[in-house]
Amino acid sequence: MSSIERVSRLVRDPAAGAHAVARRGRKLADKVRGRVPVPDDGFPADDPSRCMICGTMKTRLREFTWGPRTYQVRVCQVCRYVSNFDNTVDYTKFQSVDSFSLTTRVGTEESTGREFHMAEMGAEILKRTGLRVMVFGAGRSLDYQHIAKLPSVERVVMSDVVDLRGEADFINIMKGTSERFDLIIACEVVEHFPDPMTEFPRLFDLLAKDGLLICSTNIFDDGALGKHRYLFLRGHVSYYSPKAIAEIARRSKILFDFRMPSVALGPAGLRKRYVLFTHSLANLQNTAEYFGRNPYAPSEPPEPPAAAAPPATPAAASTPAESVAADVNGTPG
Repeated sequence: MSSIERVSRLVRDPAAGAHAVARRGRKLADKVRGRVPVPDDGFPADDPSRCMICGTMKTRLREFTWGPRTYQVRVCQVCRYVSNFDNTVDYTKFQSVDSFSLTTRVGTEESTGREFHMAEMGAEILKRTGLRVMVFGAGRSLDYQHIAKLPSVERVVMSDVVDLRGEADFINIMKGTSERFDLIIACEVVEHFPDPMTEFPRLFDLLAKDGLLICSTNIFDDGALGKHRYLFLRGHVSYYSPKAIAEIARRSKILFDFRMPSVALGPAGLRKRYVLFTHSLANLQNTAEYFGRNPYAPSEPPEPPAAAAPPATPAAASTPAESVAADVNGTPG
């Protein structure tokens, strides 16, 4: 519609014209704030059926039984974001880091874990010294102690929704800080985000202008969800597709890149990815150069194979036409 036609419509029908102006104003405000725009589709903005990433109402509710629990899972038909919205854990109620599991990806006093390898890679990509590093959602990992010893690192802080260690250099992510960081590490954290379009921008805002955020998570490859154990692990509420990550980045006007860590070649499975976010084209160029020299991103050694868990049993689909058959070619998550 041309500008002349818009003015003509406003004259002919002032109410409709005013509604259109208000709608454009709301969309502009949402764009500025980085929020998901809500389409004029006649449904409430807070309708639980709406995709939290792209805002569409084109989602499907599926039901799976995994172990003793039954989960309702919402799958976006546009950006393919998967929400296991009832699988929540209130981490603010935790009293000790002992509540978190100790696996080979978790750094100890004696050995480095995945966060260290992510930070070491990030420091090499950034190609500068005096780095300020934030480790977000570390759980039991002591990798921040090893990261502090990297020659290019000047300062390391811990961050989470609750301080379970009593560290002097701790930032409550909910309260925020005026400090900005060259490198932020979020290892197996973003899948716990119940509201990704609020929580991702919160991390992006903590980046320095030429900073780098590196996340480790699994990426949904459109395989049969009943085979994806990762989706049903405790507290995993968000399962991102490449298109969902692209939408998150687009809303926040930030660049992104996917890389496969070496641990993906073991039981962690081929869906494991490092997702890198940055505002800097130079950082993307440095990332390309890094992976020109290294075929895989560094990580901890693969764990020994665990006893295979039975796949989730799909229950009745939300619509008769929806197929929930298991994919026999699905890879471990």
